[in-house]
Amino acid sequence: MDHEEHKKHFNNPAWVAYLHPYTFVIPDGEQPLKVELSEINSNTYNYGKLCRLTGSADIPNFPFKLLICYDGALAIPKAGIYAEKEKAVDFFNTTFCELMLGGFYCEGIDRKDIVNGQLYQQFAIWPVDLGNSATSNLNSKLRMRLGGTMDTITLSNPNSITISQFHNYRQKGHEILSQITNLTPKFLVKGITEIRYKNWDLVLSNLWITVEQLVDFIWHHQFLKNEVLHPAIKIDGRIDSLKDDNRTWSTSVKQEILFQAKIIDEDIIGKLHPARKARNKLVHEGRNVSKNIAIDLFETVQLLINKITGYDLRQLKLNPSVDWDSRGDTANFSDDYFDKWKNIEL
Repeated sequence: MDHEEHKKHFNNPAWVAYLHPYTFVIPDGEQPLKVELSEINSNTYNYGKLCRLTGSADIPNFPFKLLICYDGALAIPKAGIYAEKEKAVDFFNTTFCELMLGGFYCEGIDRKDIVNGQLYQQFAIWPVDLGNSATSNLNSKLRMRLGGTMDTITLSNPNSITISQFHNYRQKGHEILSQITNLTPKFLVKGITEIRYKNWDLVLSNLWITVEQLVDFIWHHQFLKNEVLHPAIKIDGRIDSLKDDNRTWSTSVKQEILFQAKIIDEDIIGKLHPARKARNKLVHEGRNVSKNIAIDLFETVQLLINKITGYDLRQLKLNPSVDWDSRGDTANFSDDYFDKWKNIEL
């Protein structure tokens, strides 16, 4: 296949990720697509509308725009710094983290959630493949009208935001993230995502990385730069040691000094200590993490972000569908419920 033939078939290739939970991103002033039950049952809904572009957004240090589709698909070109899929994963997680911090709950992704797509005539992202996750598979099937009734019922009552709301949420979240220059957004958004699914080990694993980054930021910007907390006479090498010697000045030591300096309070240090112990037991012994530890760590992340930015994340419903009492997570059946099981001989 020569260059022109190859370009004809693979022109404008894109990485595509979807907002989840399923969300329409509609033009300003337009009512969301209403899909009737009869259209769901007969699979005759307007699937073409799901694929159409409803907006775009600038991408920092990149000549192409982020494209946004009606069905919550976000697309970036497979070019330049985003030629590699891993870079696309980071970009989409940063975008979803910005939306989340801005006040719109959406979930983090990994490689299996990203699909291949193409820009079609500056009108739509079409076609796409089915991807390797439940989220990508559902969205792709709906926009290609390949889903069954259990899939298409999603269209009966989806979330919806306007394109202006999308931009406002993203801008607000960007303003928060831009104040914490060492923070890796994917760990924050994925840690919060796992709260919804009660994967407490993954909540702690991701959010502990976030905590270490937040503590490190506070250490450098609110402790080391505060002249009141240091000797009036300059001591050669002292500050450099406090900056660079992470083995001596570990995260736990930094946390204690920040508490003693009254930069972080009892609520923060009181939640960090058991979380650190749980993290060490998880890493070194494979011990499961409890719900209480994970939720306390999430609250600590919110407090640390507030300490840095002045922004109170507790005002947001970042995980609205979490069932905090965990009903259904523990079975309470006596042995006499398993009579058939006991008698199986294979």
